[in-house]
Amino acid sequence: MAKKQLTRSEVPVELTWNVDDIFANKSEFDQAIKHLELDIEQLKGFSESGTENADNLLRLTELLYSSEELLMKVYGYAARINDGDTADPYGNDLINRALLIVNKWEAAVSFYDPAITKLSSQQLDRFLTEQPLLSKYEFNLRRIQRQAEHTLSPAEEKLLAQLQPAVDDAAEISTKLDDADLDFGVIKDENGEEVQLTNATASEFATSSNQEMRKRAAKQVAEAYHSVRNTFASTLKSHVHAQNIVATIRHYESARQMNLDDQKIPETVYDTLVKTTHKHLDLMHDYYAFRKEYLGLDQMYQFDRHVPLVADAKLSLTFEEGKKAAMAALAPLGEDYQEFLEEEFSHRWIDSAENKGKRSGGYEDDVYGVHPYILLNWNDIYDSTSTLAHESGHALQSVYTDKAQPFWYSQYPIFIAEIASTLNESLLNHYMLEKYANDPQIKAFILTQDIDNFIGTVYRQTLFAEFEHFIYTEDAKGTTLTPDLLADKFNGLFEEYNGDAITKLPWADDTWAQIPHFYYDYYVYQYATSKAIAVSLADDIISGKPGALESYKEFLSAGASDYPVDIVKRAGVDVTKSDYLDHAFKLFGQEVHELKNNLSKK
Repeated sequence: MAKKQLTRSEVPVELTWNVDDIFANKSEFDQAIKHLELDIEQLKGFSESGTENADNLLRLTELLYSSEELLMKVYGYAARINDGDTADPYGNDLINRALLIVNKWEAAVSFYDPAITKLSSQQLDRFLTEQPLLSKYEFNLRRIQRQAEHTLSPAEEKLLAQLQPAVDDAAEISTKLDDADLDFGVIKDENGEEVQLTNATASEFATSSNQEMRKRAAKQVAEAYHSVRNTFASTLKSHVHAQNIVATIRHYESARQMNLDDQKIPETVYDTLVKTTHKHLDLMHDYYAFRKEYLGLDQMYQFDRHVPLVADAKLSLTFEEGKKAAMAALAPLGEDYQEFLEEEFSHRWIDSAENKGKRSGGYEDDVYGVHPYILLNWNDIYDSTSTLAHESGHALQSVYTDKAQPFWYSQYPIFIAEIASTLNESLLNHYMLEKYANDPQIKAFILTQDIDNFIGTVYRQTLFAEFEHFIYTEDAKGTTLTPDLLADKFNGLFEEYNGDAITKLPWADDTWAQIPHFYYDYYVYQYATSKAIAVSLADDIISGKPGALESYKEFLSAGASDYPVDIVKRAGVDVTKSDYLDHAFKLFGQEVHELKNNLSKK
């Protein structure tokens, strides 16, 4: 019998997050918005005089960051209440008010970065000498000034800002087509009952033990995408072309350079990822050949890649058991890490239970000066414990950063944001493998989870990154991105990456059209680099490499106080070289070997 879904009011208080840590009541929230309204008016007053002299720049910068810190509290309070029950009018009102003040604040400070870029290096040097208190903001000021040659005149910036909605239209159209208009139709399940085929049910059918069921579901989804492939190709072409035009307008050599330059990430990092992944494709080829043989398939297609090798493995953990497992697994990170984790678990930083209207999925969001908040939708499967460890990685990186850095250096960049979270996943899997060393079924289940996660995060995202760079390069050369060109390139890469064990689909394949991340502008490669960095660092910590833990704690504390490549280098990883990738692939190969040996004992 299906378990009744709780309403928000029925959820035990101890399983909900404590928003009173941000504001004790709605009155404090209201007062904060009033305070922000006054700050916004003061910020507007600096639009012409903010960089006239050192003292003005100091007052402007202090006001900008103090107001932004309060803004994050306002948004954090409203978002936590709204996400707890998205259907509750009270929460909807709070989040709408918060978003309105966010928009007002962003408009009020839009002059700040362009004004800093107008300052010459000599002027900024002089300001820093004349007003020593500005030195605490120096890295941010110089990071902004670095973009001077790519910042346009005020009139051009305004025009480009006005055009931005049109630039973003292609991505929005693609999303509407994918989420709202595309219909996969109805399908008969293994019991002969008709069910609506959706992305969610298609994922469930992909793990079915019946290959014919997997095939029918995959074919039906593929036919739906193929029927609108021309529209998807047009939206992707429009988006890519617009980004290439913006890159030219901003005096970049390419869209890739534009998207990596803000955080000073060398393009060689991207190229090294692709080149090194190709060098280790044999490991994935070997794994898929093993899967094909173990499952006894005459032909293995891409829709067979997610069939569980040990479908009957039982690994159920309650929320309390999951917290205990996470504590034990993360013990290698030291006593201070354990103390912070205990604080997270015992002081209602986590909203864990599912309830009607609650936002789906899981995330971590830090409120500087308060503490991080974690949203979960717990069920007693291993994935929930893995998600807890993952989100706790984000949370404790925020804790270490907030303790070490002022607010303006607390928002660590995307390039390093997934390292701490995926490192925790690696430590959890290592702990569970040791705990269940004498249980071949559960050990094989955990190994398969870890291996498939590595493939999905490193191999697959690198494939996406290689395809993404191809389409941008081709468009820049004047090539039209037709559906056939996109399909031929993507499917060719898919065959190259997955190897001979995967048989080509017997129908038209437009998987490229199913990936929304191609509208995120050179984002996907960071999934792969972060995972590889995390796997390497976790192995160093587990093996007790001298200085590894201390360097990792420095990484957790760095926030945005330096460029991400330099932050990671201090943790012991040089992403401009291939060593960290070779290390991660070596560990992946060892796990595949261990899985083979484990399953051979059954």
